[in-house]
Amino acid sequence: FSSAAVPGIIPRTMVIGAAIITYLYTTVLKPRTWIKNLSCAALVAMSPVTSGLAAWHVLTDGPFVLKLGIETATRLPFHLIFKSRLSWLVVSLFFGIMSREILMDITDCEGDRNADICTLPVKYGSKYASSVALGCSAMSALAACGASRSILNFVDFAELFMNPPVRRGLLSFIGSWGLLYRTARVYSTRGEDVGLAERAVREGTFWVVLILASFV
Repeated sequence: FSSAAVPGIIPRTMVIGAAIITYLYTTVLKPRTWIKNLSCAALVAMSPVTSGLAAWHVLTDGPFVLKLGIETATRLPFHLIFKSRLSWLVVSLFFGIMSREILMDITDCEGDRNADICTLPVKYGSKYASSVALGCSAMSALAACGASRSILNFVDFAELFMNPPVRRGLLSFIGSWGLLYRTARVYSTRGEDVGLAERAVREGTFWVVLILASFV
């Protein structure tokens, strides 16, 4: 019922779709190889898109615009949403969550095998799963740093917190490097070191938060 309060048909439909996917996850999606990881990553990655589309609706067709008397021609163009940093955020989030989900599957490999849940490490082995996780981490890092290319124009460390582009660049670099480093460590053991994978999962939350902070 809360989805009725979401402004705009498209974001409202996305919220309802996400609720359906969440409901079907355990019984339908989780036992399917790749699908469980892709669905989790997509749910998280599409969250900022849903919020962005809802905000776009408020700024174009909502009561707010009508009260201000803004003409249709001067309203925010829809395509600008996909040319903003939001696109980089979606890509970075998607691959970052994919990597973390696969690492979690590595740590739960034995339990999933006993429960007949065909995850990547169960079906293809931990080495293959760790290589996919490493590739996803690399893609997440490229997207995060791609949105903060201004780090290359770093001028003065003292201006770090006064210069938003520089701050974002450093946060994306540190978060991406940490995520990529921990995933690479798991890959170096062919995914056989469960303790190392568990540590990568625990620390992964912190690195993802830093990447998210780089988009603020």
